[in-house]
Amino acid sequence: MKRKEGKQRMDVKDKNKKIRLDRFLANAHIGSRAEVKRYIKDKRIKVNGEIITDPGLHISERDVVTIDDNPVIAHHFVYIMLNKPAGFVSTTAENEPSVLNLIEHPYINELHIAGRLDKDVEGLLIITNDGDFTHNLISPKKHIEKEYYIYTRTPVFVSEQMKNDVEKGLEVDGEKFLPGKIRQIDEKVISITIVEGKYHQVKKMCKKLGIDWEKIKRIRIGKLRLDETLKPGDWRELSQEEVRKIFENRI
Repeated sequence: MKRKEGKQRMDVKDKNKKIRLDRFLANAHIGSRAEVKRYIKDKRIKVNGEIITDPGLHISERDVVTIDDNPVIAHHFVYIMLNKPAGFVSTTAENEPSVLNLIEHPYINELHIAGRLDKDVEGLLIITNDGDFTHNLISPKKHIEKEYYIYTRTPVFVSEQMKNDVEKGLEVDGEKFLPGKIRQIDEKVISITIVEGKYHQVKKMCKKLGIDWEKIKRIRIGKLRLDETLKPGDWRELSQEEVRKIFENRI
């Protein structure tokens, strides 16, 4: 599937921290440790404009490193927005098509899914290599809003009783959900917003509310909305500003 270009984010916690040149290059996915040592030996690597032949040279993030005079971008956190199509699982299961198969990225082997969507659910999915980010995103204690559009088979109208039930927290088969929000979009589209992500939660809420859904699509996390220019299966990296929006709840 196609990738849409986004701003590349570089996340460096300590620009003065020193690291071996060969490790820096390997971490940046220029090649394996053996390969980058060969590049250094072949005088293809420069640091601050000077050819370096010592793989053990310690550099910091402030140094400018190039290979064949092309800049090397330091290993960094990446945050990818994917418009998930139906039919793909949010796992690495080998017997089913995974959303990770839709991503072509140098960091693919270290990426994971931050907050899963069911196989038949579409829309906004975040993929990253930042574990702390994922922990904060999926923790119900953080109360990060996730908004879903529920496309119904027949017209459904949100009643005051439905609003009250969702806002106080639905209980389905003995399972209690945190308070959420429900609102009308049009006669066959309902919005449900939750702040947790329990197993099949939105589907269970729909069943409890008597909503016969045809399609479910996540369209927002925090203040970050799905980029509607992304076709199903397309993805792009998020900018720093967009990443911050994820942790801003109120719209």
